[in-house]
Amino acid sequence: MHAGSQINRKSILSSWFYQSWSNPGQSNDMSGGGVRRFLREPAWPQEAFLTGRNLIFAFLLLGVGSLTRVCGQAAQSHGAPRDPQNGGPQALALEAAPKLPAPSGPFGIGRISYEWIDTSRPDAYSPDPQARRDLMVYLWYPASRTFIGRAGTYLPGAKQIAAIPDTEALTADNFGAAWPLIVSGAIESHAVEDAPPANSPGTFPVVLFSHGLGGTAFAYTSLIEDLVSHGYVVVSIEHTYTDMAVAFPKNRVVPFHRDTEPTGLTPEQRFQRMAAGAGIQISEGAADLVFVLNKLVGLNSTNLQNFPLTGRLDLERVAAMGHSAGGAYAARACQLDRRFKACVSLDGALPPAAAFPEYPDGKRFTQPALLLEVDHSGQRRGFTESQNNDYLKKKEEQLNACPIGSYDIVLKSAGLYHGSFSDIPLLLAHVGTTEPQNALYNLHSTQAFTRAFLDKYLMHAAGSLLNDASQYPGTTVMPYGHE
Repeated sequence: MHAGSQINRKSILSSWFYQSWSNPGQSNDMSGGGVRRFLREPAWPQEAFLTGRNLIFAFLLLGVGSLTRVCGQAAQSHGAPRDPQNGGPQALALEAAPKLPAPSGPFGIGRISYEWIDTSRPDAYSPDPQARRDLMVYLWYPASRTFIGRAGTYLPGAKQIAAIPDTEALTADNFGAAWPLIVSGAIESHAVEDAPPANSPGTFPVVLFSHGLGGTAFAYTSLIEDLVSHGYVVVSIEHTYTDMAVAFPKNRVVPFHRDTEPTGLTPEQRFQRMAAGAGIQISEGAADLVFVLNKLVGLNSTNLQNFPLTGRLDLERVAAMGHSAGGAYAARACQLDRRFKACVSLDGALPPAAAFPEYPDGKRFTQPALLLEVDHSGQRRGFTESQNNDYLKKKEEQLNACPIGSYDIVLKSAGLYHGSFSDIPLLLAHVGTTEPQNALYNLHSTQAFTRAFLDKYLMHAAGSLLNDASQYPGTTVMPYGHE
């Protein structure tokens, strides 16, 4: 068991619930295979008790000791698309293939993929004891203006994934009615595979990106492409076993790992088991980020024919960013590695215990951090008012402990929910309603604040939006940090 994966009864250091959303009466736990459509569904099941049919996962980074329970009721819906099995607008077929917004910057989008194996870490779930941690990594990079407006594949490997029934069901569960359009190629990106990088500037700042639990980085294509169009290289990691399904070369597909729970566990034993696994999982995600950064360092200084960005990566200007569970991965990676010069957690706070992960090693941020979050006020969030007050105090303490130049930005607008950082609300929006307009506005707002923060610390820009957010009414920007 990794250090920091056990529970301290006196202090839960961080917790994060992910619920499945399936038919009433079905088992929704990890062993039953249900993966919550956290990008599609803003609503949690009505009950989320540790005894357990609805609890799919609790993210816990914990100290030495024994169990502290966290349980309660779920948050209310914001009115996003509903499960087609239960009726509602999601049950209707999409009238036409939706289109992603054009990236707003002056560069085209290039993309290249690699399979990278970390020989220093074992593959925890492979039957081969010699197997090592295996990742698919995608580099999205600025290409010349001649590639602006080109269409590309939205999700490479979608047909491979769709060919495997169990895996296809998981992926379709995330993308809903848009999944057949992704598989067919009707939904497109703006990324051109293997396009030549833009000739200037000479080097590009780099952002490493982690997706949420049970998701995929391709669901954040709009966010990634917009950053790239403004001169960033974005390196997205498909985190094997926490990704909904990873398509590797030679038609190999690795699905989300479904944990097999031993029979006869008490609720407390089940919770302890999930707690230990969660601490290990966040450590693994952070280790993926650090490994990829190490790999980039080596490739940037080596003239390899199949790596078009040799010498073009400015590795003195690197950030780690993630959404949801990926925000916890990014935060932990930044705590561990000073080479990351900025940290972005997109709705990755860990209520009711903490805003950022805390481990027994006591490591904190050495770089400015951005917590960009949805306004969850007025929602039932699975814990008591007293717990929420304790969480807010802890959050304030952690933000004040960040280096100067850190921010907590809370977004509030129509239709905004946890999945609004992704493409999913736009892909599932129904023509003739306010859904497309709301989804597009929310995409633009999340992208604008993300880029403003990264521009400030990786592009040395003024970050004017951080000083005046009036163009996005309802947004609260709070600066934090110490010298």
